[in-house]
Amino acid sequence: MKKIACLLLVFLLFSHVAVADIESEAERLLKKSVNKIFTVLSDKELSMDQKRSKVVEIANPVFDYSLMAKLSLGKANWSRFNARQRAEFTGLFTGLFQNFYVEKLDFFSDETVVFHPATIVKKKKVRIQTALISRGTEYSMLYKMFKTRNGWKIYDFEVEGVSILQSYRSQYHYILKEVGIEGLLEKMREIKKNKKQ
Repeated sequence: MKKIACLLLVFLLFSHVAVADIESEAERLLKKSVNKIFTVLSDKELSMDQKRSKVVEIANPVFDYSLMAKLSLGKANWSRFNARQRAEFTGLFTGLFQNFYVEKLDFFSDETVVFHPATIVKKKKVRIQTALISRGTEYSMLYKMFKTRNGWKIYDFEVEGVSILQSYRSQYHYILKEVGIEGLLEKMREIKKNKKQ
């Protein structure tokens, strides 16, 4: 009985270490990326275009755009797309999402981010709660990450309890209902074209 209790204790201790490693690995990556972005944004030598370019470069390896594109449509809608449509949608989604967060850089002044300990959802999924403090106001942000062969990736995040993917999904669902798959792709192409002008 004593032997079983000892083995159980050892198992629990090692489990705790493994859990801590998972949490700290994802947290380290997120903190490192956020700190790099804030360093770029604070650099007065860089133009806004240079800042945007560098922020995209830093963020790209951390986001799983392919999974985000798929999740933004939902399982039922994704299954309706053929291979060509999926590839085009993923490319358009990636570009528009990058524009979405790059456009917000103009509002950067002197923000700070407070990180709270990561929470394990499943073996390879964690959630990291953060608080963005901007001009005395605190905004709640939750990053959802999962472990891939290439390390931890963000697949969704919430701002003040609102999921970015849920927002996209409701928009896409409405557009698909109104104009169908090709109609949605055309609208996305149009938005991309307008952003470039």
